[in-house]
Amino acid sequence: MSFLKKISVLVTMLFALFMQSCFDPKSPLDKYGEELKGVMRNEYGTFRGFNLGEKIDSVVANESGNSIEADEGYLYYEFKLNDSNSYSVSYNFDDEGLNEIQSDIYIKSQGDTEKVFSAFKSYFDDHFGKSETHQGYTVWTVKSDKYGDVRINLSDESSDFTIPGSPGKIALWIYPDKE
Repeated sequence: MSFLKKISVLVTMLFALFMQSCFDPKSPLDKYGEELKGVMRNEYGTFRGFNLGEKIDSVVANESGNSIEADEGYLYYEFKLNDSNSYSVSYNFDDEGLNEIQSDIYIKSQGDTEKVFSAFKSYFDDHFGKSETHQGYTVWTVKSDKYGDVRINLSDESSDFTIPGSPGKIALWIYPDKE
Protein backbone atom coordinates (compact mmCIF):
# COMPACT_ATOMS: atom_id res chain seq x y z
CA MET A 1 0.00 0.00 0.00
CA SER A 2 1.42 3.33 -0.95
CA PHE A 3 2.13 6.02 1.58
CA LEU A 4 -0.69 8.25 0.24
CA LYS A 5 -3.21 5.40 0.51
CA LYS A 6 -2.13 4.75 4.12
CA ILE A 7 -2.57 8.44 4.96
CA SER A 8 -5.94 8.46 3.21
CA VAL A 9 -7.14 5.42 5.21
CA LEU A 10 -5.88 6.97 8.45
CA VAL A 11 -7.60 10.30 7.76
CA THR A 12 -10.85 8.48 6.85
CA MET A 13 -10.73 6.46 10.10
CA LEU A 14 -10.05 9.55 12.21
CA PHE A 15 -12.90 11.42 10.50
CA ALA A 16 -15.27 8.46 11.12
CA LEU A 17 -14.30 8.38 14.82
CA PHE A 18 -14.80 12.12 15.10
CA MET A 19 -18.25 11.91 13.49
CA GLN A 20 -19.28 9.03 15.76
CA SER A 21 -18.27 11.00 18.84
CA CYS A 22 -20.43 13.89 17.66
CA PHE A 23 -23.50 11.65 17.38
CA ASP A 24 -22.87 9.56 20.50
CA PRO A 25 -22.60 12.14 23.28
CA LYS A 26 -21.75 10.83 26.71
CA SER A 27 -24.16 11.60 29.50
CA PRO A 28 -22.78 13.05 32.73
CA LEU A 29 -24.68 10.18 34.40
CA ASP A 30 -22.61 7.49 32.64
CA LYS A 31 -19.96 7.50 35.37
CA TYR A 32 -22.54 6.41 37.98
CA GLY A 33 -23.69 3.25 36.20
CA GLU A 34 -26.66 2.08 34.18
CA GLU A 35 -29.07 1.68 37.10
CA LEU A 36 -28.64 5.25 38.33
CA LYS A 37 -28.73 6.58 34.77
CA GLY A 38 -31.97 4.70 34.13
CA VAL A 39 -33.65 5.99 37.30
CA MET A 40 -32.41 9.59 37.16
CA ARG A 41 -32.84 10.02 33.35
CA ASN A 42 -30.86 13.30 33.38
CA GLU A 43 -28.77 15.43 35.70
CA TYR A 44 -31.23 18.32 35.92
CA GLY A 45 -33.41 19.07 38.93
CA THR A 46 -33.32 17.20 42.18
CA PHE A 47 -34.69 13.95 40.74
CA ARG A 48 -35.49 12.89 37.13
CA GLY A 49 -35.44 16.53 36.00
CA PHE A 50 -37.97 17.64 38.63
CA ASN A 51 -37.79 19.93 41.66
CA LEU A 52 -40.22 20.33 44.50
CA GLY A 53 -42.86 22.94 43.73
CA GLU A 54 -43.53 21.85 40.12
CA LYS A 55 -47.14 21.55 39.04
CA ILE A 56 -48.74 18.16 38.45
CA ASP A 57 -49.34 18.84 34.74
CA SER A 58 -45.61 19.54 34.28
CA VAL A 59 -44.70 16.20 35.88
CA VAL A 60 -47.30 14.33 33.79
CA ALA A 61 -46.04 15.99 30.60
CA ASN A 62 -42.36 15.31 31.30
CA GLU A 63 -42.45 11.90 32.98
CA SER A 64 -41.84 8.96 30.69
CA GLY A 65 -44.83 6.68 30.25
CA ASN A 66 -48.24 6.76 31.83
CA SER A 67 -48.88 6.62 35.54
CA ILE A 68 -50.15 3.37 37.06
CA GLU A 69 -52.16 5.32 39.63
CA ALA A 70 -53.22 8.96 39.65
CA ASP A 71 -55.55 11.28 41.51
CA GLU A 72 -55.76 14.97 42.29
CA GLY A 73 -52.57 15.08 44.35
CA TYR A 74 -50.75 11.84 43.56
CA LEU A 75 -48.96 10.11 40.67
CA TYR A 76 -47.42 6.63 40.77
CA TYR A 77 -45.19 5.08 38.09
CA GLU A 78 -43.44 1.72 37.69
CA PHE A 79 -40.51 1.16 35.33
CA LYS A 80 -38.15 -1.63 34.25
CA LEU A 81 -34.44 -0.86 34.26
CA ASN A 82 -33.46 -4.04 32.43
CA ASP A 83 -34.50 -7.69 32.46
CA SER A 84 -34.05 -8.05 36.21
CA ASN A 85 -34.11 -4.63 37.90
CA SER A 86 -37.01 -2.20 38.31
CA TYR A 87 -38.11 0.89 40.19
CA SER A 88 -41.18 2.85 41.17
CA VAL A 89 -41.69 6.58 41.65
CA SER A 90 -44.49 8.35 43.49
CA TYR A 91 -45.08 12.09 43.37
CA ASN A 92 -47.25 13.86 45.96
CA PHE A 93 -48.67 17.34 45.43
CA ASP A 94 -50.27 20.00 47.59
CA ASP A 95 -51.65 23.44 46.69
CA GLU A 96 -48.12 24.75 46.03
CA GLY A 97 -47.09 21.91 43.74
CA LEU A 98 -44.84 18.87 44.04
CA ASN A 99 -44.04 18.44 47.73
CA GLU A 100 -42.69 14.89 47.99
CA ILE A 101 -40.98 12.31 45.79
CA GLN A 102 -40.44 8.69 46.78
CA SER A 103 -38.67 6.06 44.74
CA ASP A 104 -37.94 2.41 45.43
CA ILE A 105 -35.27 0.74 43.31
CA TYR A 106 -35.32 -3.08 43.23
CA ILE A 107 -32.05 -4.81 42.37
CA LYS A 108 -32.43 -8.52 41.55
CA SER A 109 -28.97 -9.45 42.80
CA GLN A 110 -28.55 -8.34 46.40
CA GLY A 111 -24.81 -8.38 45.76
CA ASP A 112 -25.28 -5.49 43.31
CA THR A 113 -27.43 -3.47 45.70
CA GLU A 114 -24.44 -2.03 47.56
CA LYS A 115 -22.85 -0.96 44.25
CA VAL A 116 -26.05 0.80 43.15
CA PHE A 117 -26.49 2.41 46.59
CA SER A 118 -22.90 3.71 46.38
CA ALA A 119 -23.59 5.12 42.90
CA PHE A 120 -26.61 7.08 44.20
CA LYS A 121 -24.61 8.29 47.21
CA SER A 122 -21.77 9.45 44.95
CA TYR A 123 -24.19 11.19 42.59
CA PHE A 124 -25.93 13.13 45.38
CA ASP A 125 -22.58 13.88 47.09
CA ASP A 126 -21.30 15.32 43.80
CA HIS A 127 -24.46 17.42 43.28
CA PHE A 128 -25.45 18.48 46.81
CA GLY A 129 -22.32 18.13 48.94
CA LYS A 130 -21.26 15.56 51.49
CA SER A 131 -24.06 13.58 53.09
CA GLU A 132 -24.75 13.05 56.77
CA THR A 133 -26.07 9.95 58.52
CA HIS A 134 -29.29 10.48 60.45
CA GLN A 135 -31.39 7.70 62.02
CA GLY A 136 -30.03 5.08 59.62
CA TYR A 137 -30.51 7.22 56.51
CA THR A 138 -27.92 8.87 54.32
CA VAL A 139 -29.21 12.46 54.19
CA TRP A 140 -28.56 15.63 52.20
CA THR A 141 -30.12 18.98 53.09
CA VAL A 142 -30.64 21.25 50.09
CA LYS A 143 -31.82 24.87 50.12
CA SER A 144 -34.99 25.68 48.19
CA ASP A 145 -36.50 29.13 47.56
CA LYS A 146 -40.01 27.77 47.90
CA TYR A 147 -39.62 25.26 50.75
CA GLY A 148 -36.53 26.34 52.68
CA ASP A 149 -34.63 23.17 53.55
CA VAL A 150 -35.36 20.10 51.45
CA ARG A 151 -34.19 16.69 52.62
CA ILE A 152 -33.00 13.86 50.41
CA ASN A 153 -32.99 10.54 52.29
CA LEU A 154 -31.33 7.46 50.82
CA SER A 155 -31.42 4.03 52.45
CA ASP A 156 -30.68 0.41 51.65
CA GLU A 157 -33.77 -1.47 52.82
CA SER A 158 -32.66 -4.88 51.54
CA SER A 159 -32.58 -6.34 55.04
CA ASP A 160 -36.36 -5.76 55.28
CA PHE A 161 -36.81 -8.60 52.78
CA THR A 162 -36.38 -11.84 54.70
CA ILE A 163 -37.35 -14.31 51.97
CA PRO A 164 -34.27 -15.92 50.38
CA GLY A 165 -33.73 -14.70 46.83
CA SER A 166 -35.62 -11.45 47.42
CA PRO A 167 -34.32 -8.46 45.47
CA GLY A 168 -32.32 -5.73 47.11
CA LYS A 169 -34.19 -2.48 47.71
CA ILE A 170 -32.91 1.07 47.76
CA ALA A 171 -35.34 3.75 48.95
CA LEU A 172 -35.13 7.44 48.09
CA TRP A 173 -37.33 10.09 49.70
CA ILE A 174 -37.27 13.83 48.88
CA TYR A 175 -39.40 16.18 50.98
CA PRO A 176 -39.45 19.64 52.62
CA ASP A 177 -37.86 19.59 56.07
CA LYS A 178 -40.58 20.95 58.37
CA GLU A 179 -38.69 20.43 61.62
